[in-house]
Amino acid sequence: MDLSTIQAIELAISHELEARRSYLALAEETDDPELKRLLKEIAQEEAGHEVSLRSRLRLYQEKHLLRDTIARYVSPEMCEEILKNPDLLQLGGRRQEVTVLFADIRNFTSMSASLAPEGVVEVLNTFFTEMVDLVFAHKGALDKFLGDALMAVFGVPVAVPEAASQAVACALAMHGRLQEMQAQGRTPVQGMRIGINTGEVIVGNIGSDKRMDFTVIGDAVNVAARLQELAKDLGADTLVSEATFKAVGGKFNLVAGPALVLRGRQEPTAVYRLDD
Repeated sequence: MDLSTIQAIELAISHELEARRSYLALAEETDDPELKRLLKEIAQEEAGHEVSLRSRLRLYQEKHLLRDTIARYVSPEMCEEILKNPDLLQLGGRRQEVTVLFADIRNFTSMSASLAPEGVVEVLNTFFTEMVDLVFAHKGALDKFLGDALMAVFGVPVAVPEAASQAVACALAMHGRLQEMQAQGRTPVQGMRIGINTGEVIVGNIGSDKRMDFTVIGDAVNVAARLQELAKDLGADTLVSEATFKAVGGKFNLVAGPALVLRGRQEPTAVYRLDD
């Protein structure tokens, strides 16, 4: 948003207010009833014009503020789609099938111990910038950062064809990008662990009356997070749930692993390792 232009518009609108006051002052000074009436009518028109201009300017500013906010979480194309259809960010909750991806940096604690605080922040910012770009490129939305991890969702707030396939392709791209960064000497990050699951979640704006975030919650989210944790124990780069395995329909090299009991669950869960 061009602040200098906005300030110039606000200055011009203030002149409308000054003009209205001048017309009213002139109306008080004249003894001609017809002229007095005319000046008051003009002043009233000026008042209406001023209100209209301020309203239109406010709508413009609100739209651009919304665009700046949304652009932090989705691609520019998806941002424009949301602005055309604000109902996509409806305040109330709804149930929807999505694919959730969790990714975190391998051995981050030991790596960060050897870096200054400023270095840790720089490493994270460089890493997240590259990974979020890939999430956007695969039509996903950034849900949140969790320390050295990120959570992305595919299928909301805009419906995405083959969301599960987009998520798995994104995981492959993320590992590939990290390898490029390592080869170029751009990061000390040695690897990452990713967990992906597909299922029904509750989508909506969640929080307090002072701050709310558009996010997804539900067991499908928990399973994706548990798979990302489990990847470390299995020595895998990416683990995919059975629901995601079925959703992608054989498009990727997914190798079945042993059925495991995830933390917080009682029944074994089938898991699949994603290979290049």
